[in-house]
Amino acid sequence: MKTYETILKKQERAIYDLRALYESYGYRLFKTGKFEDYELYARNKDFLGNDGILAFTDPTGRLMALKPDVTLSIAKNTEDEKGVVQKLYYDDEVYRLVPGSRDFREITQTGIECIGDLSAYDECEVIMLAARSLDLVSHDYILDISHMGIVKGLIDLLALPDKESDRILTCIRNKNVHESLEICRQCGVSAVLSDALCAMIQTYGPMEQVLQGMTQFIVGSDMQQAASEMRQVCEILKAAGLDDHIRFDFSVAGNMGYYDGMIFLGFIEGLNSSVLSGGRYDHLMKKMGKKSGAVGFSVSLSKLESLEREERTTDVDVLLLYNDDEDPAAIERAAAALRADGSTVMVQKKIPSDIRAGKTLRLAGGEVRDEK
Repeated sequence: MKTYETILKKQERAIYDLRALYESYGYRLFKTGKFEDYELYARNKDFLGNDGILAFTDPTGRLMALKPDVTLSIAKNTEDEKGVVQKLYYDDEVYRLVPGSRDFREITQTGIECIGDLSAYDECEVIMLAARSLDLVSHDYILDISHMGIVKGLIDLLALPDKESDRILTCIRNKNVHESLEICRQCGVSAVLSDALCAMIQTYGPMEQVLQGMTQFIVGSDMQQAASEMRQVCEILKAAGLDDHIRFDFSVAGNMGYYDGMIFLGFIEGLNSSVLSGGRYDHLMKKMGKKSGAVGFSVSLSKLESLEREERTTDVDVLLLYNDDEDPAAIERAAAALRADGSTVMVQKKIPSDIRAGKTLRLAGGEVRDEK
C-alpha cells in the first residue's frame, strides 16, 4: 500500500513540510483573500515588476484585482507597535503573467514575513529559514545573498544620471563588466570607482572568501555598516551549519526604491531559475506610511511541478487494456488484483498518447497478459 508521502506531489509535500518548519519558529498563518483593491497594486507596480495585474470591477463599482502578490497584502494589514515583531507565514495563490506571453497563471506560493521593530537576529532568522526552506525542498540547493546597502552605496558614489544608474543596476544583475565600464567612461567616472564597480560585479563565492575580498570596493560608513551586517549573517549561518550552501553574490540586486538591506535568491538542482526570493524591504513600508521594518521571502511551489515531471519516469505503474467484449466485472477484478500490491493501475481500451506506464498489460478472455 502506498503511503501519503508517496502519493502527494512534491508541491503538496512541500506545503506541509514548510508549514511545520515555520510554525516551529513561532510564525503564525496569515490568510488573505483572492482579491484586493486594485489601487494597492497600482501604487506599487515597481515592486511587482512586469508581471501585470488582472483587474475587474465588482458589483459595487470598485476596481479590484486578483492578487498578484502576498507581501503587499500582509504589509497593508500590519500595525506599527514599538518593541513588537509580527512573524507570519502563508501558503496562497497569486496570479501573474506567464513570461513571454499575455496569459495569466495561478502560482502557488508559500513564505514568511517578519514585520515590526526588527533586531539583527530577526533578519538573520529569516535568512536561516530561507536556507532551511530550500533544504526541505532539495538537499542540493544554493542560497545567493547580497546587500542593497553595498550595491546602492556604490552606485550612489558613481553620481550618474537616473537613466544611467538604472543601466548600471541592470549590468550588475547580468554581471556585465564590459558595458559597466563603458557607461562609466561615457559619464566621466574615475578609474578608482570604475575598478571598484567591476570588482563588486565579479565578486561571488563562499561567504568567508567574499568577506575577505570586499575591502577593495567598500567605501564610506554606510557600506561599512552593510558589510558588518553581512559578516553577522555569515557567523549565524556558520553556527547553524548552513554555510556550505550559501554564496555571497552582488549580482542579486532588487529595486532600489523598495529594498534596502539583505536580499537573496534560492536555487535548487534541476531548475534554471530561482525558486525562492526575498529580502529586507523597509522602503516599501515607508511608502505605505508605516515605520516598521520588514524582511521576508516567498517560495514558488508551482515551479516544483516541472521538476517533478522531469524526475518522474512513469505516470502509472500499470496500464491495463481491455477489449470491447470484456465483462466489466472481470475488468474490475483484474484491476483490483493488480492494485493489491500497492501498484497504481489505469484502465483503458487503448494506449493514451500522453501516458507513460511502467508496464502495459491486456485483459482478453478473462486473462491478463503482457501487451506486445
